[in-house]
Amino acid sequence: MDTTRRTRSLSCEKTDHTKQTILNAALELFIKKGFSKTTIRDISSAAELSVGSLYRYYSNKEDIFEAIARMMVGENHMVFHSDMLPPELTAYDFLLKHFDKVIDSFAPSGREGIAQIILKESQHHPELKRIYFNVMFSPYITELEKVVLIASERNEIQLRSTAFEFCLLILSPIWMGMIYNSTLSKGDAVSVKNLFNANLYALFHSK
Repeated sequence: MDTTRRTRSLSCEKTDHTKQTILNAALELFIKKGFSKTTIRDISSAAELSVGSLYRYYSNKEDIFEAIARMMVGENHMVFHSDMLPPELTAYDFLLKHFDKVIDSFAPSGREGIAQIILKESQHHPELKRIYFNVMFSPYITELEKVVLIASERNEIQLRSTAFEFCLLILSPIWMGMIYNSTLSKGDAVSVKNLFNANLYALFHSK
């Protein structure tokens, strides 16, 4: 038996477990207290690690935030590429099916909380905006734009804007619903999924 390989394997497993523990603790604190008010000491305490041990894995809070963002985009239901659209399926049905899973997981996964942090704190922490844009938004919208262009080529939609602007129209009910429910609502929360589905139908059936 190769004990060296076995030892390395156990070491990697322990490292991955420790990193995941840190990210889970940080995500919960970021959502509960906000990014600004959460300290490295808070995170290390919640993860049951010393501050020194935490710094072996992450340099600062921004580093942790980026790791959380990368973790989220790697989740199975968030994997999204234009080549996943089969020829026999309309872009509308493809997007409806994809976003059905995405919206259902929005709050439980913590992505809603991360989006709220971007809305509330990115002006004071520009690095968060850069991370969110580069890791979560830009790659996703690039693939969504490709799907929109495929739909246009198939004559499934008639673009009256750029493909990028059309993508923003697709995503806008999610953000508006989130803003309304968290900031503007007086208790009468709206269904983000209903808003999204109604908007998507209107966009794809308004030739």
